[in-house]
Amino acid sequence: MNIAGKSKRLDKIELLLTPKQWAIRLADESRRYPSHEAFMQGIAKGTYRQSPFAAPFYCLAEQAKEHWPKDARKEFDLSNKLRMEFQSLKSLINYINNEILIRAERDGLRGALQVSKLQIVSLRGAIMFSCVPRKLLESLVSQARLSHSSQLDKWANDSTTLFKEIISYKAAVQIIQENYFESHPILYKDFETAFEMTINSFREAIAAFNKYCKDVADWNRVSDQEQQKAGMANAMPFEPVNGLSIDIEAIEKGDEMLVKSIVEKWVRRAEVSGIADILGETGRHEDFVWQDFQKKMELKS
Repeated sequence: MNIAGKSKRLDKIELLLTPKQWAIRLADESRRYPSHEAFMQGIAKGTYRQSPFAAPFYCLAEQAKEHWPKDARKEFDLSNKLRMEFQSLKSLINYINNEILIRAERDGLRGALQVSKLQIVSLRGAIMFSCVPRKLLESLVSQARLSHSSQLDKWANDSTTLFKEIISYKAAVQIIQENYFESHPILYKDFETAFEMTINSFREAIAAFNKYCKDVADWNRVSDQEQQKAGMANAMPFEPVNGLSIDIEAIEKGDEMLVKSIVEKWVRRAEVSGIADILGETGRHEDFVWQDFQKKMELKS
């Protein structure tokens, strides 16, 4: 088959693709590159009409024209419907990638801060335990113990909340991929890598925290024994901190309500954007956008 014949055959196949298939093509094409920047540089070598962002609109419009060759109104309505669907899915890919990148960078900094805080708490704990029982008065030992326990408790609560949130975003991405892209991955590879690195940094920090809690429990037992040998009969035994241990596996099962709200937010935003963008071509988007705003303000059902 010559090049011209092969090209025509491909054109005919493309005219049969659904908006979802075009969106999957877009996602698959982006995954051929190691990064978002490399993807943009790659498509820049071709023409605008050939780009995975623009080509679907021309093909879907042509598809509508072939479906309704003698009815301009029905052709126009079908063209809008098909292009709105693709634009919504394209927007969904863009929104999710942007948010995942932001999450990876912001939560990566939060994770680093938590690691730093744990190091400080650990250092204070080491100083406290090294001073027990002779170098501190009993009342100061008790205060230091309570402060240390409170700091560990706060670290555990903050880290659990952050980890649960970022894991929920990962689960939301998986649901979107399954429900809208036939399980094809939609994240740019470098965004995905950054996000996974952030998640792993939290796993490692929590694992270090759990180990530290175990070490503290061991130190507590030694301190109690030393107090007894020193004749500190009235000394309060150190409370075990084993209960502060964080169950990573339980958190990674996800918060269903949080995951659901994230998915709904992404889908709703993409759908509105997709419709508004296509309506904007004819100046009909203003009423739609305003009606959506009124729904958000609970003025319309």
